[in-house]
Amino acid sequence: MTNSNLTFDPDNFHNNPITNAYMPLAPSDTWVYGDPADPQALDTVKVLNQTKLIDGVECVVVSDIAKEGNKTVEKTRDYFAQDDQGNVWYFGEDTRTFQAGGVDFEGTWRAGRVPDGGTELARPGIIMLADPQVGDSYFEENALPVAHDGATVVSLNATAETGLGTLRGLLHTENSDIEGAIEQKFYSPGIGFVRGEASDGTDVLLSFTSGHGSLTQAMASFGGQSSLAPASPSQKEEHTHFADITASPHSHHG
Repeated sequence: MTNSNLTFDPDNFHNNPITNAYMPLAPSDTWVYGDPADPQALDTVKVLNQTKLIDGVECVVVSDIAKEGNKTVEKTRDYFAQDDQGNVWYFGEDTRTFQAGGVDFEGTWRAGRVPDGGTELARPGIIMLADPQVGDSYFEENALPVAHDGATVVSLNATAETGLGTLRGLLHTENSDIEGAIEQKFYSPGIGFVRGEASDGTDVLLSFTSGHGSLTQAMASFGGQSSLAPASPSQKEEHTHFADITASPHSHHG
């Protein structure tokens, strides 16, 4: 697997806004995800109005908070930047998992630093290509022995059930982590990650709030490439409660 022949060069970044259609990250954009098999589990992802300099590149900071009911089980800050060609790169994460014995930082890594237990500097990975094509393969994380996740583009016209209804015209990637676990991920133009299917669970987008306007406006800004099924009652809604998705048929879980 290769990074689609892309080479990281810090001079190829000029503090660009992240406008990639499949991974738009504007300040205050917020996604809420849930697992239909575990109604207590909710994951809230929000783009912060902050940047961080990592490996010579100014990165956008994204907060990811996972809860079980009222209990916070994990807090992560992820770091992304878009190069001048429109590819979105992943520069690492700071992870805190809250356990009975205290806080665990396992999974934390930064590009340009040697990860815990490693011998080489971690390198930025590609999280989203500017122009993904079926068959493209790339590494999302290059931080041995902490993380070495890869992705391959499977389809550019997939369909997936979400809390926002049936989304079509999706990017579908097959992802593998450092332990070999496989996950199917689906991305909608103008929204981003909408569904993930893995052996340990399903991540389903329940709501999306754009920092620049409503869901309908965000989708329209990308030419309406992604559309809700005509029969979906949630077509004009920004927020969908967990009960809405569990009431509709869907297949089981990036």
